[in-house]
Amino acid sequence: MTRRVQLLILFVMLLSVTIAHSRSPEHARFRATFVSTNGDAIRLDVGTGSLITPRSRSTSLQDCGDEFQVCLTDHHGFAFAYFRKCDDATSEGYGRLRFSPKVVTVVHNSDMWMVFDASPKYLFHYAFSKGIVGIYMGPTPSFDFRSILHRRNFQVESLDALEYRYAGPDIVGACSL
Repeated sequence: MTRRVQLLILFVMLLSVTIAHSRSPEHARFRATFVSTNGDAIRLDVGTGSLITPRSRSTSLQDCGDEFQVCLTDHHGFAFAYFRKCDDATSEGYGRLRFSPKVVTVVHNSDMWMVFDASPKYLFHYAFSKGIVGIYMGPTPSFDFRSILHRRNFQVESLDALEYRYAGPDIVGACSL
């Protein structure tokens, strides 16, 4: 075997190990930005442990996920949890999540809007293939998104002005098929 072939095999092996290592749940580090129509931003960075919103400039963010779920929290009102594998989204599976969501609305079985009891000041727009694609913040610091669960004929479009849409760079919370 020539030296070039040996180096190529070694390179492929190292690349495979690096990719597998970077995708393992315990090493997953998310960094994502969500931007509103007026330019305000929400920034999640699990690597540095920071959550920055227009209402809180520096909050400590914790990755509370495991092999079963993606989980993020600041222990002060920001919390998100969802399955790593889409097939785990069963009635029993929801009970295993660290923060069980209240589904506000579902559109075409691929987009959901969820609010968590541990995080009632935020509403998460979740798409199965993309993860969190939007985060809503209420019009006031004390706004509770659980209140919309009781509204008859609620239209999620009525909240568009409150949405911070995904602007990159990392995918956050997408479950795999």
